[in-house]
Amino acid sequence: MDLQRWDRAKEFVGNTFELTTLLQKRCRELVKGRQRKLVDLESRNPIQIALEEVLKGKIHLAPPPPAEVIEAPADERTVSKSGEETSIEVKID
Repeated sequence: MDLQRWDRAKEFVGNTFELTTLLQKRCRELVKGRQRKLVDLESRNPIQIALEEVLKGKIHLAPPPPAEVIEAPADERTVSKSGEETSIEVKID
């Protein structure tokens, strides 16, 4: 992976942790076939595709939920299929 591209993507997202989280979640979507790739790239590597999508401004992390959502009872919160609560979402522009 090109470190210059990584650093540019990190500037778009904010920090290394958030970039890593965004790439991980987007790669999962690409591998499971939930979404099609949003950039025209020859590579089939989901990490390279997700990184290019970040650099082109196609995806970003959703802002944290409002405080009233966090304080809602557990039965009113969004729960993923695996049963764990999700607080970070990938937003596709």
